[in-house]
Amino acid sequence: MERTAEEVDFVVEALELQGGERILDLACGFGRHALELAHRGYPVVGVDITPEYIDHARMQASKDGLEVEFLCSDVLDVTFQEEFDVVLNMADGAIGYFESEEDNLKLFDIIAAALRVGGKHVMGVCSADHAVKHFPKRHWEAGNKALSLADFHWNADTSRMVYRGHALKYGETLDPLNNEFPDDRDAGIRLYTVEELREILQQRGLTITAAYGTYDTSVQASDRHLMQVVCSRKKQKIT
Repeated sequence: MERTAEEVDFVVEALELQGGERILDLACGFGRHALELAHRGYPVVGVDITPEYIDHARMQASKDGLEVEFLCSDVLDVTFQEEFDVVLNMADGAIGYFESEEDNLKLFDIIAAALRVGGKHVMGVCSADHAVKHFPKRHWEAGNKALSLADFHWNADTSRMVYRGHALKYGETLDPLNNEFPDDRDAGIRLYTVEELREILQQRGLTITAAYGTYDTSVQASDRHLMQVVCSRKKQKIT
């Protein structure tokens, strides 16, 4: 949350936005990116399956006097057709979160369909290249209000990341942490390499134009854990 403005700065720079582009924020959570973009004058539609998140986002938009459309829906049920200049999938944006590969690939269909020709897409996803080289690993990050701890394991057979995270708020009593990982071989998040994404997106008329590490256009994706993949829709889906 503390880096929302910085992350939106990245989107504006990476996509070379001019102001006023219509934006679809898939799996928007409680709307932090959508609301920040609306504050900057962009018309935004946010979609998330969790009613509590959408209720919070709508309440915040009303409080801030922002006209943002928030839809409570499974992202796989979205049916927009060439209506947006930009589609966002920030912080995974549900990419790879589904149990079947069929559903995971369907999300890419929905992204491509929602974009106008010439439209742009950015996805923030964890890198399979990094996972192969560096998992299992632990990561911690200190914010102004809490300490975030993350534990990552890798299932090479399914290309899925098993993640366990804890947010420890300063000044609050620490409860015992759960050290158990799920043993279901299909559990976890499906991760992709840049080359896998390139092929998947090309089949849907999208071309990768850049891949960055973290939220910094000066850092190449290489083997960084979190990567931002930027692509554009230059033609129709390949049939």
